[in-house]
Amino acid sequence: MTYKGKEVRFCCSECVIEFNRNPEIYENVLPQLQNIPLRASVQLFFSDYGGLATASALLAILVGLRVYRYRHPVVMDSTPSTFGRLVQKKISPSIPLFALAGYLGYEVYSLQAQLHETQLEDEIHFATFYDFGYPPSPKRPATDPQLKASYYRGNDERSLKLFNNGNYRTATFHVSLCDSDGQEYGAGADIAGRDVFLKFEIDRPPFTSDFLYDEQMMNTMFLTAQCDCFLGADGPVPDAVSLTETETMQHWEALFPIRGADACSQCDDCRGTVYVCEKYFYDSKLKFLGKRRGGSRFHYGIRYDLQTTDGILVDDSDMYMGALYRTRKLLTWRVPMTQWFSHEPIPVLPSENAQDPELLGIPEHLAKRSVAATQR
Repeated sequence: MTYKGKEVRFCCSECVIEFNRNPEIYENVLPQLQNIPLRASVQLFFSDYGGLATASALLAILVGLRVYRYRHPVVMDSTPSTFGRLVQKKISPSIPLFALAGYLGYEVYSLQAQLHETQLEDEIHFATFYDFGYPPSPKRPATDPQLKASYYRGNDERSLKLFNNGNYRTATFHVSLCDSDGQEYGAGADIAGRDVFLKFEIDRPPFTSDFLYDEQMMNTMFLTAQCDCFLGADGPVPDAVSLTETETMQHWEALFPIRGADACSQCDDCRGTVYVCEKYFYDSKLKFLGKRRGGSRFHYGIRYDLQTTDGILVDDSDMYMGALYRTRKLLTWRVPMTQWFSHEPIPVLPSENAQDPELLGIPEHLAKRSVAATQR
């Protein structure tokens, strides 16, 4: 990353996050941040404090004119110039005071807005943009090109009291290509003049907790090709596709359009990313306003790269899925990413799971359930 015009490199995303929280602590120990040229220092100062410096200079001029006017009344009275007549005019002390109060009020408001936005972005996304870039792009698994695959989501709680120390499956995902009726496309399929959809499915593994799949939770999930830090905060996401429950508390699916029937048949490829997102709500500071939509959390990304020859999907066409989010307790050096999301099967629970809410992380999950029924 670039800090004060200098490149700073890090070993992992956690270090980036820690540096961004308190960069001043590290300034005196990083060699590349020492001996910054005067010109660069001045530019950095004005980029950070230009508004304050300008306002201070203007207020100093106003106060200076006021003082000069009263200390030199005779000299200024005999001055026929335009400047003299201007300075002679009585400048009320309330003018600079009101100007200062207004400016400080604006600065406080702006600072609060920036702090709120920074805090909200970190609360929603945590390390997503540090780990996967902006816009976030999923990491490709070590597989051959394919247009249909299954992926597995693991548990993020760890305890000796849990099955397999907590390393077990909590969701199974399936991605494939299909038409509007759900008929799948594979390599060799003719898609010229035909609609192409990305089919996304979720299967619930046995013995998983109901609270992970209740209606309230599943209604917050949707697919989109849009990417923004606060996606959906200012209005509906235009291309959002919600999940449909096809088997009660067991199976959900969604069809997301990625290529229209009117697409140019001469175009040899079609590529992009579809995000699996969760609507994010938070409590407003003014209680009477209730819950507010803060944005959307990018949980997963599905990358597709469709290559065709005369409208026929060739073997090199590819589609894969990857995780784009991890919780703060899922530190990469404690829990391998492959135990949380993988293209290889993660063990399923063989019997009823532990019932202790703390072991299952239920209180933490419930604390985040801040979406009201009217905001689904």
